Amino acid sequence: MDLKPAHVVEAAGGIPYRWTKDSRSLAALCDSCTVSSSPSSENRSSVGRQDVPYASDAPKHKRKAPSLAPSQYAEYDAFQGLEVCLVHRPKYDDWSWPKGKLEANESSRHAAVREIEEECGIPIRLGPWLGEKEYGLEKEGQKSKHAKGSNSASDSGLVKHISYWMATPISKSQSERRATVFGPVIPAKTSEIDEVRWMSVSKARKKLSHSLDRDILDRFVARVREGALNMRTLIIVRHGKAESRKHWDGTDANRPITPKGASASFALSKEIACFCPTRLVSSPWLRCIQTIEPYSCRTGMPVTKAEELTEEAFAQAPDGAWNRVCQEIEAMFESPREADDDHAPTTGTSDVADLLVQEPLAKKQQLVELCGSATIVCTHRPVIGGLFEHIRTLCGSTSLSKQLVAKTPYMPTANAVALFIVDGPQGPRIIDIQRTAPLVY
Repeated sequence: MDLKPAHVVEAAGGIPYRWTKDSRSLAALCDSCTVSSSPSSENRSSVGRQDVPYASDAPKHKRKAPSLAPSQYAEYDAFQGLEVCLVHRPKYDDWSWPKGKLEANESSRHAAVREIEEECGIPIRLGPWLGEKEYGLEKEGQKSKHAKGSNSASDSGLVKHISYWMATPISKSQSERRATVFGPVIPAKTSEIDEVRWMSVSKARKKLSHSLDRDILDRFVARVREGALNMRTLIIVRHGKAESRKHWDGTDANRPITPKGASASFALSKEIACFCPTRLVSSPWLRCIQTIEPYSCRTGMPVTKAEELTEEAFAQAPDGAWNRVCQEIEAMFESPREADDDHAPTTGTSDVADLLVQEPLAKKQQLVELCGSATIVCTHRPVIGGLFEHIRTLCGSTSLSKQLVAKTPYMPTANAVALFIVDGPQGPRIIDIQRTAPLVY
């Protein structure tokens, strides 16, 4: 029998989630999760747990997201305050997670954000990676059972490969601010999605039509147990390709990026928009400012200049850059989340308060809390190498820390690394790392 080469159809989606109880119960859940999942300070850098996730763009055979046995769900009465969003597809008469195929010149990350908003009507930012599934395309919508792994056997040779993320609702103002960078989002037709429903984790597990979707839900719950509901995102960006020192007659601080570097920086802004950053911090040197400028200019967000992040400052006082990054991490956890007026619940709007749950205005801050915050830090190659040395100590396992390259150049120009951080008993801890590259076409 001749074997047909498989054609892979790439798709992406995620699990939108919200919190429906008061802030005290949310804080209690977050505390219990971080306590139960945090390694001790002595063993943090050497723990090798099997459920620790890898970067989403790691080789497929190395990708792994945490999972949870279905029998463990009975333990989590506190999860009654947590709801996830499912969609109904009339064509297949099934309930599943919002997802869809990648468009031309689109990354999986961007497709996940776009598809979730198109199908659920909810603007979101991406959180930790949940994993990937694949199945034969002719089995789309068919209810099937499987033991472990993928269900990718295909008679036609066509395979659908789907990547999933946690998805946190953002406010109306945040969505409008990033629209010029992210691009248009067109609501799905009712022939594609005719019902969107929020429900508890336990009810969702019963409602989901497919075992593969229940697997992703198990991984979502495992992420929650890692502390993901109280997660913040730090995005480290290496500046775009700059003019060579050999051919530049000006000062190093004023050395600009090349046209190639400019195009990559422009394309990168579309990818980092998926994390909806709330703060931009950069080395004041021109090549870093020009790298982050496409996002800053189109969103109207200011750039905070940090002298500690320059190559010169790093050479004189290497710990200065790390101390500045530590300040940014602490600020993300200590400062109130964005308290825009549009966070107040108002009937008939698509604001975050409505997306999460209708509550009295007194609980506004609690509603926003799940949105978290994301900070971009744009800096230079030598500085990134020094930062990575410190950041590895925050990783929950050696497997995760290996996602941060230890050899120069550490990451390509105009690339980024997103670090998903929770605040545990021993301080900040990284639960996921995602590398981000621009798509230049």
